[in-house]
Amino acid sequence: MQRPPPRKKDWVLNQAAFDALLVSLDHDRDRAGVKYEQIRHALITFFECRGSRTPEEHADDTITRVARRLHEGQTIEVDKPASYFYGVARNVLRESWESHGRGPVSLESQPAVTRGSLDPHRLQEQTSERQLKEQRLDCLEGCLDRLSPNDRAIIRTYYTGDTAIKIENRRRLAESLGIPINALRIRALRIREKLEACVETCLRTAVPK
Repeated sequence: MQRPPPRKKDWVLNQAAFDALLVSLDHDRDRAGVKYEQIRHALITFFECRGSRTPEEHADDTITRVARRLHEGQTIEVDKPASYFYGVARNVLRESWESHGRGPVSLESQPAVTRGSLDPHRLQEQTSERQLKEQRLDCLEGCLDRLSPNDRAIIRTYYTGDTAIKIENRRRLAESLGIPINALRIRALRIREKLEACVETCLRTAVPK
């Protein structure tokens, strides 16, 4: 008797599937490993910015889903593989919100005793605020992709972690670049100003969701 195929949620990332994932990123193993780490770090930041309580788990879930799709015969047909991962990450995030009751809520789904207390104007404001936040984050991701690899690495390292970790990260970063910490601060500020200008331009030209 033939065993039924595993359900998607039961699929486990094995070595062969992981190797195929790396090949999809770059045929050079070392470069693929670097790209993999960059994508995983970016996914963790993606989930952190959207309020995930377990950003690393969600990032790993995203990677596993992409690997499963590749294993099933799909291909990453985009110039920047990170964009493909972000698309899957949005599905992971939406499912997480739905499972915790944090997704969009309709008036019809509310119990009768509380339905009357909901202010439709406030609900509309909350929806608009959430959409604006998501649009801003989408713009930020796009603007980060437009930075040079060096500037992108600098800005991510400079602002990653809590206070103590940031201090250590910045010290190591300055050492690796061979510049004083003040020079690093100025360089990071210029990159941030460039990002902010890019995000504002993106928001002005973005099509509302």
